[in-house]
Order: sequence, then structure tokens, then C-alpha cells
Amino acid sequence: MTHVVILGAGIAGVTAAYALKAQLGPRDEVTVVSDKPYFHFVPSNPWIAMGWRERSDIAFPIGPHLESRGIRFIHSGVKRIQPDVIQVDLENGDVLFYDTLLIATGATGITDAIPGLAEHTHSVIHIDGAERAFAAYREFVRHPGPIVIGAAAGASVLGPLYEYAFLVDADLKRRNIRERVPITLVTPEPWPGHLGLGGEGASRGAVTAALMDTKISVICNARTLRIERDTIHVVELDAAGNEKQTHALPFAYSVYWPAFGGVPGVRNAPGLVNERGLVVVDEYLRNPDYPNVFALGACVAQPPVEKSPVPVGAPDSVYSIQKAGEIVVHNILAQLGDAPLVSHVPQRAKWLTDMGNTGAAYLSEPQVPLRDINWMRQGRWVHQAKVDFEKYFVNKIRLQPAAAAPSTASRIASVMSRVLAEKSSQPAPAPMVKPAGSGKPLEIYLPQDPCVELRALAKTLGRAPDALAAELLAAAVSDAKSCLDESNVEAMARSRRELLVEALPERQPGVEFQAGGT
Repeated sequence: MTHVVILGAGIAGVTAAYALKAQLGPRDEVTVVSDKPYFHFVPSNPWIAMGWRERSDIAFPIGPHLESRGIRFIHSGVKRIQPDVIQVDLENGDVLFYDTLLIATGATGITDAIPGLAEHTHSVIHIDGAERAFAAYREFVRHPGPIVIGAAAGASVLGPLYEYAFLVDADLKRRNIRERVPITLVTPEPWPGHLGLGGEGASRGAVTAALMDTKISVICNARTLRIERDTIHVVELDAAGNEKQTHALPFAYSVYWPAFGGVPGVRNAPGLVNERGLVVVDEYLRNPDYPNVFALGACVAQPPVEKSPVPVGAPDSVYSIQKAGEIVVHNILAQLGDAPLVSHVPQRAKWLTDMGNTGAAYLSEPQVPLRDINWMRQGRWVHQAKVDFEKYFVNKIRLQPAAAAPSTASRIASVMSRVLAEKSSQPAPAPMVKPAGSGKPLEIYLPQDPCVELRALAKTLGRAPDALAAELLAAAVSDAKSCLDESNVEAMARSRRELLVEALPERQPGVEFQAGGT
């Protein structure tokens, strides 16, 4: 019997756990450990910080979904890893022995490298920080002032840096206060759109033009020195790495991307990590000194793609994590079965960036220059594609295993419980409110008996029949989706994207933009 222990229940850890459990033998065990009881879709954190998503839209308890597949879930932080004795000690006192260990914990921000970073700026790399950023942003829009959006030296995954700047620009325009808010973007990159990839393709010109169009100032080759309550001190270097200019940037609101480091419990693992606590791996995504230890995602130590005056970390994305995840699952199974391993080099870089009412798609292949492909495309289709990908991925994690039956605790039951509770709390009959949905009218013909019963039910509950029908139908659709297998979920995602793109007016923001924060 083989025991695979996976540390982390995020994008990397959960998808790897699903794949390993499906391909290992019936007596083999997969255990997932996480210091958080929930899964959350990290790429949507900027939307959380703008109030365009609620926590419940992208985060949900992960234990039941793992356990429904026969995967053991332990909600606990990691105290230490002892690779010499193939053991993981947990903060709850449990001790796990493993045949194979997969570290997929993600990373934490190194905030102590810049004095004042943690105290005076916000971060969206975790959902809790994104919620705090939104709370501060709501206060900010009452008393607007300068905004600084920046990244520390050594920061990686810089696509969201630009995404958040463009989202803020779009939201301030919607509020009619953009002209009162100068926005400055501070980045360690040598030029806009470098993204830690180098190799000047279409991204430099496209990103530069987008910044100019939105009147967002940018300082490149920037090293942030310290942050005070209302001022950010930055030194700008030239191409040779010499000091070119210093900047004292006033701000009323700021979001920063710190450099990544290892999470507690992993960062001090002997023989596994580098000086920043990130896991060292070879081309097979396994540790060179401990070949039964693999790593995946943001916790992996990746060398910079190219040298720059200010250090810039290598990029990552859900796409690249998924591709690396397929390879790490293959290699774990291959190693257990004494089969050849597969290299994850060369990598592909690919991601989608939302820009408010439009978006940008980027692709480079391979990730390390010289490249065969290096392009960037903009358009409303990218904005919609990112919205759709979020829904697809969250549904994929929530998807029940093929042999499982749908839960009897349906969304229809939830709707009825809420409606009955509202009715019982009202001393007088509720007004018959028309449905408030923003979708297109859908003409539906019911047989006579269900039609009469719907009208009778609505009258009993004090609701307009079409309003109640809309709520019940929306709940029924959600319940029906839980019956789909993975291939049908993917087919539905494609169909949904086609329908939404067809329905989008050329110059109107997407649904989540219209429903933005207060």
C-alpha cells in the first residue's frame, strides 16, 4: 500500500490529489493537509479586492469534496518536515509517514524586507488580504487621493499587478472620480509588460499603450526602499543598475505585491528549500536530495528567466500550474512503478488578464528565451474568457466523482427555506415583487398542473409567480449541473462562453463590472 501526502489544498494540491487518487490502486492512500479548511480560486482575488466578487463565489469548504473521492483531509498547519525519516509533523499533534510527499502549499509574502510594507499597504495574494483591501478601498473612495500599485524587488507573477491597476482605473471611472485619483504603478521590471519573462514581444508595446490610454504613470527598474504612512520611497535604476532617480510618492491607498517565500513549517525544512524557504526541485519537479519529495506551484524555487537591474521573479499561472501538475502526477506514478520520468522543461507561459471592460491574453512558448511563440492579444473576449474560466475551474473542483449521487440537500430546498423564513417574519403579506434578474427573458411553457401549482405556491408565499419561478429555476439549474460528469462540465463551459460572448455589447462592461462595489 502506497501513501501519498499532499501539503496544500489550493489549485495545485487539490487537482493533483484528484488525479492521483483516480490513478492509484484501491488500497493506496492519498492524504491532503491544509492550514485552511477551504479551497479558494486565487486568480479572482483582485476581483474580491474591488468588490466584484464575494468570498462565497470563489471559496468553499474543501474537506467534503476530497472525502467524497476517498481522499483523507486534515485541517492543520505543518509544524515541520523531516525528509530523513519520511515524516511530517503537524501543528495539531498528528504525525504522518509517507512514501511520496508533494508540497503544494503556495507561498507567503516576504513583507519584512521593506520597512512599512505590511503596516501601510494592502496585499491581494490571499483572500483574507483581498477582503481587507476592499474594506480600505471603500473608505478610500469617500476621500479620494493618489493610488500607488507596486511590486517589491524579486516579486513574481506580475500579471495581476497590471490587472489590478486597470481594474481600479475602470472602477474609478464608473464612480466618476477617476480625474481626482492619480495612479502610479511601481515595478521592478525593466520595462512594462516584461512580466519576468524578458524577450520583447508584443507585450511591451501593448502594455505601454494601455497604461498611456488609461493615464497610469509607471516607474520601471524600481526598488522600493521604505513605506511611511502616506509616502512610498522608491529608487529608480538605469539599465546598468546605477541609481537614476529617487521618488517620494504620496498615496492615500496602496496595494503591493511582495516577493514570495516559503510558508511556516516548510521554509526551514532541511535539505529541501533555498534561502527564501522555497522548495528546490529538478527538471522532474522532485527534490534533488530527496527524490520521494515533489513540489508544485508557487512554493517551487524558480530561477529568474533573465538578469535585470532589479530582480524580477519568474511568472506562474493556473495554466502552467495545471501543466506542471500533470507532469508531477505522471512522475509520482512513474517513480512508484519504476517507469521513466518526464521533464517539465520547456514550460509554456499563458494567462488571462482582466482590464475592466476588456482584457489581454499572453502566451510565450517556451517560457525561457529564445522563443518560438511570444504574443499578446487584447479584446473583450479575453475579459469574458477569464470570467468563464473562473466558473469552469471552481465547478471542476466542486464536481462530484463519477460514481457519486447528487446531494439531497439541494439549492431548491435552500430557496424554499429562505422564502418560508422571510414569509414567517413578515406580519403582512409581502408585496409581489417582479424578478430582478438582469438576464434575457426566457419564455417557458409549463403543463397546466405545474403551472397552476406554481401560481398557487406563489400566492401562498406572497410572491409574484414569475419572481418565484425565476428563483426556483436558477436553483434547479445549479442542482442539475451537479449531475454532470467532467466532460459535460467542459462542454457546458464552452457553450456558456459562446452564449455570453454573443450577448456582450461591444462597449459595455461585463456583468460583474456592472455589479461592482459600493
